[in-house]
Amino acid sequence: MNYKAIVSSVMMALVITGCSTNNKQGANENLGLNRTNQDNLKHPTNVSDTKRNINNVNDNDNDANDMRVSDDISNRVEALKEVKDARVIVTDNNAYVGAVLNDGGDKDISNDLKDRIADAARGADPSVDNVYVSTNPDFVQSMHKYANDIQNGKPVAGFVDEFRKLVTRVFPSQK
Repeated sequence: MNYKAIVSSVMMALVITGCSTNNKQGANENLGLNRTNQDNLKHPTNVSDTKRNINNVNDNDNDANDMRVSDDISNRVEALKEVKDARVIVTDNNAYVGAVLNDGGDKDISNDLKDRIADAARGADPSVDNVYVSTNPDFVQSMHKYANDIQNGKPVAGFVDEFRKLVTRVFPSQK
């Protein structure tokens, strides 16, 4: 009889703890971990200024940083012999790379080099699925400006729309 009471108590405890609600603050937020989200794959240039809200809907007044500078990715990209300098901003699962090449080329970047830059980015940050690379001088200059602003603590909300327009203009086929 004692054995049944112990087993019943343990089972009840498991059921109660398994069915309890998560009352942690922010528990209902989408942390952007669902990489199969079709909207995000169809519109990789969506940049959100809310905490990991991949549907780009600002349903709270939290101006949390969803854009971040990745020095790790920049360093890996700069380690490639063709790349002189790189600035990388990551949003959700997208990495935007502004690169200056050693040969000074700013027009056409080979698909092979783009692929190697993308591999370097994904190797440095496994959360990155999509990598967008440009050597356009205006894009590179803007990436430096945005990276400096983010690293200096300026609120992303002040320039997120401008960044969205930039990546849509530079990467129009990714719309």
